[in-house]
Amino acid sequence: MYSFRVMLVPQCWECRTAVTEPDGRETLVSERLLPEELRERLAAGGWEVTPGNPRVNRVPTDSLGGDRLHCPACLARHQAAAGAAQRRLDADLARPRTRTVDRSARLGAGWALTQREGDAERHRWLVEHQGTVRGMVYRYKRVNGTFSSGWEARHLLGTDFCRREAPAACAYLPNNSSLWRSRDLAAWGVATSPPHHAPRPDWATCTRKES
Repeated sequence: MYSFRVMLVPQCWECRTAVTEPDGRETLVSERLLPEELRERLAAGGWEVTPGNPRVNRVPTDSLGGDRLHCPACLARHQAAAGAAQRRLDADLARPRTRTVDRSARLGAGWALTQREGDAERHRWLVEHQGTVRGMVYRYKRVNGTFSSGWEARHLLGTDFCRREAPAACAYLPNNSSLWRSRDLAAWGVATSPPHHAPRPDWATCTRKES
C-alpha cells in the first residue's frame, strides 16, 4: 500500500506570491500551521504572519485555521492606501468651523458640537472633545431626499466613521437601534459608548427643542 504526503507552498493571502527559499526554490511545508523558524524568517523578510488557530486547524491543509501571510508588496500597498485615507480625512476635518455649540453640561467637560460650511443643510454635526473629532451625528436621510427626525451616530475609528447603536431607551423607534431620538442623545452615544441596557441620561427626560 502506498501513502502520499501532501506538500504545500505557503503563499500571500492576497496576491498569492509564493514563499521561496534563499536559492529561489518554492518553500514546501506539510501543513498550514508553519513552524516557528519559518515564521521568524518570514517576519525578518518583511512578511506579516498571522498565526493560525490549532483548535480550528483540524487537518494539515485547513485554510481556515492555518497561518495567514501577507507579502511585503501587499503590506506596502495597504500602508500607502491607509496614508492617503488619513490625509483625506485630516483635510476634511480641518475645514473651518462655522458654528460651535458647547455641550459640556450634557456630555462632560470639553465636549462640543461643531458644523462646517454645508453641514447645516445636511443636518450634520461633528462631535468634538477638546478640539479633537470623536465622531459625527446627522439626521437620517430618506430615499426620497427628506430628513427623518431620527439621528444617526458614528464614532471615528481610524479613518472610518462606524455606526454607534442606540440603547433601547434612546432609540428613535422601538426595536430599532440604528437611529437615536435626538441629536444630543446621538452625541452622548459617541461620547460615552453606552451599553444596550443603559438608561437615558437625566437631561434627556424633556423633549424641548435643542439649540
